Amino acid sequence: MEKWNPKRIVKPLISKKTNVEKLADKMRMTPTTLPIAMQNENNARLILKAVKTMKIDDPAIFVQWNPNGFNDTATPNVRNGVAGQTLQALVTYITGSGGVDFNGQNSLFIFRNNMTISQCQGGFPQWAHHQATIPDVCSSIFRINKLSANDAIDYELFEFPLTK
Repeated sequence: MEKWNPKRIVKPLISKKTNVEKLADKMRMTPTTLPIAMQNENNARLILKAVKTMKIDDPAIFVQWNPNGFNDTATPNVRNGVAGQTLQALVTYITGSGGVDFNGQNSLFIFRNNMTISQCQGGFPQWAHHQATIPDVCSSIFRINKLSANDAIDYELFEFPLTK
């Protein structure tokens, strides 16, 4: 007969926090007050993983690309129907401006200082800027800042020039 073990009973009752809950804790928010893009488990996991590799005051941008922004004409996967105006061109621009494509997913880019992220933001190609008649190239974009060694973070909107 098996010996009675209280841990076997209690352990299933203790719920593990989701990645969204962990992210909300690090941002001193509740899961429902996080931006919609950060309420996704996969996105939250990616951000938490990236923050562990960042140094204090390292900025990052998290982008949710909008496929419709690159399919506004009959020519697929290009903006304005012009060759070279692609998602990959924007990723290349960001990485060429000092952003490191974390995990190679083209959605989270870590910078090593505030100046490089500011220069990146100010230098996006004109074709990628918000255009009144076609969808934006991204549905949401945020700047993420690591505030402390215990991985406390905050975020701010990074909309200009890519969204309205």
